[in-house]
Amino acid sequence: MPDGLIPDTLIRVPTLVLWLHVIQSHPDAAGRRADWWRNTTAVVWQLLLHVDSDMVTSPRKGATWELLAAKAGVSRRTFADRLRWLRERGLLHTLVSGSTPRHRPGCRGGRVDDGLGNLAAQYVLTVPRAVLDAMDFEELERLTSTTHPTPQTLAEEPWQDVPWPVEVLPAKPPADLPVEVTCTPCVSMVALSENISPVYAREESGQSGTSPATPERTWPSTVTPENKSQMLQACRRLRDDVPVLRRISPQHLRSLLRSSFSAGATVSDVKYMLNVNPDGRPWGYTDEPRWLPGWIRYRLAPWIDDSGTLLARLPSQAVAEANRRRLREQAERAEQLAEARRNRAAPDPELLAGLRARLEAVRGGVGGSPGKAA
Repeated sequence: MPDGLIPDTLIRVPTLVLWLHVIQSHPDAAGRRADWWRNTTAVVWQLLLHVDSDMVTSPRKGATWELLAAKAGVSRRTFADRLRWLRERGLLHTLVSGSTPRHRPGCRGGRVDDGLGNLAAQYVLTVPRAVLDAMDFEELERLTSTTHPTPQTLAEEPWQDVPWPVEVLPAKPPADLPVEVTCTPCVSMVALSENISPVYAREESGQSGTSPATPERTWPSTVTPENKSQMLQACRRLRDDVPVLRRISPQHLRSLLRSSFSAGATVSDVKYMLNVNPDGRPWGYTDEPRWLPGWIRYRLAPWIDDSGTLLARLPSQAVAEANRRRLREQAERAEQLAEARRNRAAPDPELLAGLRARLEAVRGGVGGSPGKAA
């Protein structure tokens, strides 16, 4: 299929893993309900299973609306709605519109047979160029280089009743499996004749033991990381502090939080932004997030936009401003106290001279009284 049929703003997706990742991490899908996700996932799986190597759906493999909707377990209306959602976001492009001789132009309402019969719609899996440009290079390289079983292989194996790339083992293997599958773990046998040293809970007294392990240094929660290495250390600290973030790698978390760190956020700021709105209202927790990257982007959207501009003041910035105001007030108070001490140490010279004159006058009057009496 020539790429000239695809708009310039779109690009044919290089791998199915990348296409699935873009759908699951799309911001418009972050706040959807569970039933919407269930139907969308079913439709997406069927599209993945019925594309050729050129990422185009193949009608000869059953990629028709009726068959795809039936295999996905959704109605035609729901199937059409999910296709529309994918097309509007640049994740699917229509190459051939489905038509019948009755409604096809030039067939005069079915009275003229053009020999094409009923044409099934054909779609190509795409992704917007802007999305690829905004992705982290390391994450993009990982998604484009990851190898998985191809949809063609899954379609040829009807015994594997799980959509690609999920793989499970059935509890009871059916009779037509190509190999014998068992869920019973094998037992490792140990020869009793071998000389096996006993294992103790701790070393015996008198043996020279090693010193306790030094705790690993973690990134401070109140310091803003400046480069990629520091951001990676900060993301490791976040994964240690927030258990839900351990579902993604530190490198992936760094790509999601790069704009926040560049805007001056600290580890404590990120934890606060993920739990509290800018107006102080806490987020409500009802269930574990289904797709963690989309959940993180959704929680950070009220704080920072796509360009990396802060929409609200960070908690660390508010604390720093309060500290500066407190230090300024303390300095002003110290200056006032120092001025008061200087005034007490050096009284007014004119007032001091008047007091001394009055004291001399009193002393002179007391000393001259006996002479006058004589």
